[in-house]
Amino acid sequence: MRPTALITALFIAAVASASCAARVEQPRTIALEDIRARPEPRAEFVDDYESALASIAAVVERDLELPKLQGMLHLVSDRDGLYDVLEANGADPATARGAADKMLAIGAHRAVYVNLTAFARLNWNARIAVLSHEVAHAAQYELSGGRRSTSDQWLREGYADWVQAHVLDSMGVLTRDGILTRNSRFISRPGSREALPPLSELVGFSEWVAVSNGPASDLLYPYAYVATDFLIRRHSPAAAINYFRLFADSDDRLANFHQAFGEEWSVFDAALRNHVAQLRP
Repeated sequence: MRPTALITALFIAAVASASCAARVEQPRTIALEDIRARPEPRAEFVDDYESALASIAAVVERDLELPKLQGMLHLVSDRDGLYDVLEANGADPATARGAADKMLAIGAHRAVYVNLTAFARLNWNARIAVLSHEVAHAAQYELSGGRRSTSDQWLREGYADWVQAHVLDSMGVLTRDGILTRNSRFISRPGSREALPPLSELVGFSEWVAVSNGPASDLLYPYAYVATDFLIRRHSPAAAINYFRLFADSDDRLANFHQAFGEEWSVFDAALRNHVAQLRP
């Protein structure tokens, strides 16, 4: 996940007031199955990776019925470490570099990778936000049988932010309604609506990375969140989970969308454009 406007505005610790901001932890690996920390009900009680992940897992497994969190948390030193991860997982060098330059962390099959240099600037509210997003990505892999699959990148990212919003709400950081309002206003500002790329340009990972390094960069995650929230309200959270699950057996993205949500992708796309046109700043 890249440092979105939400993360930047609300969670990054001020360097002048946070003595820990300059302290970067040493790379290490944590087996998620070995975490014995007690889940905390509120973010204010979280101050390490074990309690953060235990708390996030408790929320997403209980409330959202996502798969059990498994695998490893890899705390890598910097963006070069994320670049190596992306390239090892099949991204071409240009895409891997573009993503590593933007992302704070990566969620993969039974693995979450954290850029420790980037995380050193974040307080624990922000770390919980980013980790929640990546845990959702890990769940997407689990649902699709460990495959990256051809599921739409805008929906992968939007759903990860939707899960993040649920965790932040549950742990007393922000409300889901407040996050939706903020993102809706952000993409409906003068000039922003016209700059939104069509969903058809946000289907693949390489396309997403290319747009994220362009003029519409700051709009991508808010737009994906609004689109996903609109889709889930239009159908159900269970339909979104089923969408990712269908990719375990088929890479036909349009057929999977229709089977999961009961409408053609093009019909939803038109409904979303109408919904966004009616938003007010």
